[in-house]
Amino acid sequence: MAQGSKKCKAQRPGISKKPHPTKPKGQRKGGRLIAPKKAHVIEEQKLKKALEIAIRNKIEVEVTHRASTCLHKPLSVVKGAERPDGKGIPGLPRPDTSSK
Repeated sequence: MAQGSKKCKAQRPGISKKPHPTKPKGQRKGGRLIAPKKAHVIEEQKLKKALEIAIRNKIEVEVTHRASTCLHKPLSVVKGAERPDGKGIPGLPRPDTSSK
């Protein structure tokens, strides 16, 4: 074992070290929302989304109507339970999230 005290650099009293500059951490996970530059782009996106919802609902109505006419007994469609805040069924994972 070495004898004697450890050698240290001489320091002036009262001077603290400067903090290290923070470097960017690189890409982050997840989707990004880039704001459109023009208001009409937002209107087009809203219209597109509304049309997609309307088309999906119309297809669902048509399919249930065809299924109910083909069967001998009346068809009862059970909708999924919705929470008041619109988040779906509690406890079930949503399709857009992972369970990690």
